[in-house]
Amino acid sequence: MTNKILFVFKNKVLVNGVWLYSLQIFNTVVPLLTLPYITRILGVSQYGVFSISLNLVSYFQVIVEYGFNLSGARKIALTNNRDEQSRIYSRITASKLLLCLISFIFMVIICVITKIEKTQIICMFILFTTVIGTAIQQTWLFQGLEEMQYITIINVISRTISVLLIFSIVKRSNQLYLYCTLYSVTSLLIGIISIFLVNIKLGIKFIKIKFQNIIEELKDGWYTFTTSAISKVFTGIGITVLGFSNDKSIVGAYSAIQKIPLVMTMMYSPVGQAIFPYMSRKYSVSFENGITILKKIARLLISFVLFFSFCIILFSKKLVTILYGNEYTSYYLLLVPLVCWLLLSITNNLLGIQVLVASGHLKEYSIAFEISAVSIVLSNIILGILWGAYGVAVATMISEFIMTITCILQIKRIRNKLVN
Repeated sequence: MTNKILFVFKNKVLVNGVWLYSLQIFNTVVPLLTLPYITRILGVSQYGVFSISLNLVSYFQVIVEYGFNLSGARKIALTNNRDEQSRIYSRITASKLLLCLISFIFMVIICVITKIEKTQIICMFILFTTVIGTAIQQTWLFQGLEEMQYITIINVISRTISVLLIFSIVKRSNQLYLYCTLYSVTSLLIGIISIFLVNIKLGIKFIKIKFQNIIEELKDGWYTFTTSAISKVFTGIGITVLGFSNDKSIVGAYSAIQKIPLVMTMMYSPVGQAIFPYMSRKYSVSFENGITILKKIARLLISFVLFFSFCIILFSKKLVTILYGNEYTSYYLLLVPLVCWLLLSITNNLLGIQVLVASGHLKEYSIAFEISAVSIVLSNIILGILWGAYGVAVATMISEFIMTITCILQIKRIRNKLVN
């Protein structure tokens, strides 16, 4: 028994998984604790303005991340040379800062050429702080080195303070800008502290690089970026369509209810991040070796997800009423297609990230995402305009199903190619 306990504490994958899980909780789940409070304080319409603004800004956040949380983590995981790690760190950080500048310019252009309300523009500029924070955060580096304890502790403290301030200070519906500030400023703080940790604690320094190095890094991460961008399209296109075609109250209701299955995907995310470096090494032995190990992991994970999904659907009406109030109850059936999306989304992570990306088949994964991207854009536009929030929810489920089929076909093609 003692040996088993020691094994758990010494197993880097398990320990890193615990830290990643803690990070995900305080990055996503803990801030969501304010959701039942803030939806009531701001009201459906004001929360709709916040949701639209955050959704638009999050597109720029994906651009800045550029999929480095996967491609960068994989590069770091495959080298133990400190000089090489400094080189990778410098190239990726410089790339993210350049993308942040480009994103800001694009946001300004969008605000100028479109008829976005002044309130929403101000919210977008405030929330852009999260994009700046993303540009300087080094979570991908800590993930690749499997040293998540440092960045997790910073997040725990910062996010907890943010949540407490929201409960303490935001008291009226006219404090939308204040809520946006408290929501986003922690990201910048975490980024600043993480830079000091990388230099002081890990001994990884920012070294001089050429502009050509940035171009090379962007080329290397292109396929991962396209998949990350399409992932954002998966989760954000519905709110975007509703924002341009429906009342802000409907956007607020859909956005709030969507958070329920989204929390489940966020709870799974650290599990996927923790096993990714481990799976990457297993595929370096052989493709079939990685597949065999992943099947064992998948059986356990899918069983848990199925159980919780069934519970969400069974108690959907009560769950929506308790979390958001009677004003949202009439939309509870949205949870049925959204929970189906949840199941397919986690399945796609196992098939796509833990098989295709972990084994180095980034191009095949990108192709699968590009196919599903077309389906989600078309289905959301058509069904969203026809049936509003319910059409968007069904469209999200359909596109994720198409992604599942495409990933399976790509994996079969790779296995056949290796056999022949």
